Amino acid sequence: MVSGARPSPHVIFQPASTVSESATRLVLYLLPLVLALLLCAGLVARLRAGFDRERALARLDQLTGVPNVRAFYELATVEIERARRYQHPFTVAFIDLDEFKLVNGHLGRTAGDAVLRTVARTISAVTRASDVVARVGGDEFVVLFPETGTAPARLAIEKVRQAVSGIVPAHGWRLSASIGVATYLVAPESVDVLVGTADHLMSAAKRSGKNAVSHETQNEAVGVR
Repeated sequence: MVSGARPSPHVIFQPASTVSESATRLVLYLLPLVLALLLCAGLVARLRAGFDRERALARLDQLTGVPNVRAFYELATVEIERARRYQHPFTVAFIDLDEFKLVNGHLGRTAGDAVLRTVARTISAVTRASDVVARVGGDEFVVLFPETGTAPARLAIEKVRQAVSGIVPAHGWRLSASIGVATYLVAPESVDVLVGTADHLMSAAKRSGKNAVSHETQNEAVGVR
């Protein structure tokens, strides 16, 4: 052996067939795992979509398709917090259809349900996309007007009143509504206070002769504009 010479490294070569077989076994081993992961991902996506759909449906009035009382309370709570943070006014209207029991009594429940659907569509059509129209009772609706002070609220509510009064169902029974409106310059303590005030004003409108609006601006003494 020549002094200082390095030994030659041993290089092991695997036949191409052996490498191919190893890769095939690896793919066959991993394939079920990949398919299982894809299946699970698809299942999770479907479950999530189903859950989101059920959650959305749980917040809609099944008869009219507008938000229900649960959804309204959630959205109104958010608006109260937003108004409190940014010191913006907002308005809520409580709408009660006049003599609606007579519609159900004379024409039947099916006709009454059709009228309620028409009312919901009509109110939604004359309000902004940012406003919230909800059904909170048999013939009771509320509308939440974000960032809406006294003067704009009066105009908006008059549009609603006229639109409802303009509904003449096929049977010829003309509708009307008594509407209580509360504009808040300072956010109220809770949604219950908000709804209670508007409901009280609605009763005042009904006592005044129906097809009327009773509107008050709250917190005026505070001097917030």
